[in-house]
Amino acid sequence: MAMIKCTECGKDMSDKANVCPNCGCPIEEIRAKLGEIESEREKKIRVKEEEKKRKEVEAEAKKQRKEAAKKALTPAEKRKRVVTGVFALILVLSAGVCGWYFGVKIPRENAYQAYIIQVQACNDGIQKYNEVISQYNDRAKEVIAANDEFDETIAAAQALVDCGDTPYEGAKITILSNSIKDARNNKVSTPELKELAPSVQTDPGMEKAGRAEIESATSVMDETLDKYVSDISMVNTEKDALSVPDYSDFIDTLNSNSKELEDSYAIQKQITAPTEEWVMTRLGRVSDVANMAPVTEEHDPNDHLNKAGGYTSTVYFSTALLGTEELSGDPLIDEGTDAGGAVETYRTEDDAQNRCDYLASLDGVSILAPGSHEVLGTMVIRTSNALKASQQETLTNAIIESMISLD
Repeated sequence: MAMIKCTECGKDMSDKANVCPNCGCPIEEIRAKLGEIESEREKKIRVKEEEKKRKEVEAEAKKQRKEAAKKALTPAEKRKRVVTGVFALILVLSAGVCGWYFGVKIPRENAYQAYIIQVQACNDGIQKYNEVISQYNDRAKEVIAANDEFDETIAAAQALVDCGDTPYEGAKITILSNSIKDARNNKVSTPELKELAPSVQTDPGMEKAGRAEIESATSVMDETLDKYVSDISMVNTEKDALSVPDYSDFIDTLNSNSKELEDSYAIQKQITAPTEEWVMTRLGRVSDVANMAPVTEEHDPNDHLNKAGGYTSTVYFSTALLGTEELSGDPLIDEGTDAGGAVETYRTEDDAQNRCDYLASLDGVSILAPGSHEVLGTMVIRTSNALKASQQETLTNAIIESMISLD
């Protein structure tokens, strides 16, 4: 296998290939053109050889004529001819030197100087371009930082929604979810940072390169400079279009709604199966609650303590609203909710709701009327039937406020 040069694209290829792998020119066309080229080359060689022979013949004839003429010249004529020849040689050499100096050396040096100037001009343009890129990147980094902070706040809020806990107020999840959706819809696109352009280095090879090569390299840099000048305008436009977003209102809303949901989770946790001690502590904060008495297995009028579906604790309380503030201990338990009220605690919300539903079935029955009853978490808050409706509501609300307080 031999390598031949494609006559179409000039690339090297195998003479066994059917087409040129670079340009697809058929091998038959390539071989035909190569044959033509070879014939033309051989023809030129023959012409050169004939011309060479002709010149050799002429040179020999001229030499013979000169020798014959020398024999016929006088010494004075010979000296004159030598002087003339030397002078002519000097003129030819001078013309050659001048031609090389003014036609080759000076133009090449001028081209090289233009190349050096263009390198500096190109680097000046790159410097201006990089200044604009840095300004763009500074603005973009501010947008990116704002978006990152915004994303972190949104992600934290979303994690709170997705945590699986149950809030005291179910609407708090909906409110925060809507705030998250609103925040995402108002987030601006995150810009990408742009790379700085590297400076152009002078090619050491240009010092010995020909004029054409130098001028070609200069032309390439000129095109590069034009591109950077054009890009400067484009990047400035992009920079001016960048606006650092102010997410403060959205972040404040997300943080506020997140705090409310966190508090709602915390409230639900503390009102779910609380201990007897905790219930008594919270009841002790209510101004209208006087003495308290928790039931025990030894003294439990309903006999439901710690039984399946029954309460895990019940704390009865007296109140000055009914003049029972002096009651305490077992007498207070024996008096039951008639002395003021009670807080019954259950294992689950379903157990508490079942208890409340049962009490509701007794509403309106004069002898068995249970008074007010309201479910809070896994507790049933009860107030005496002897209290006025407004007093029942006020006392119930005061107990609820104490139970849901997070301090």
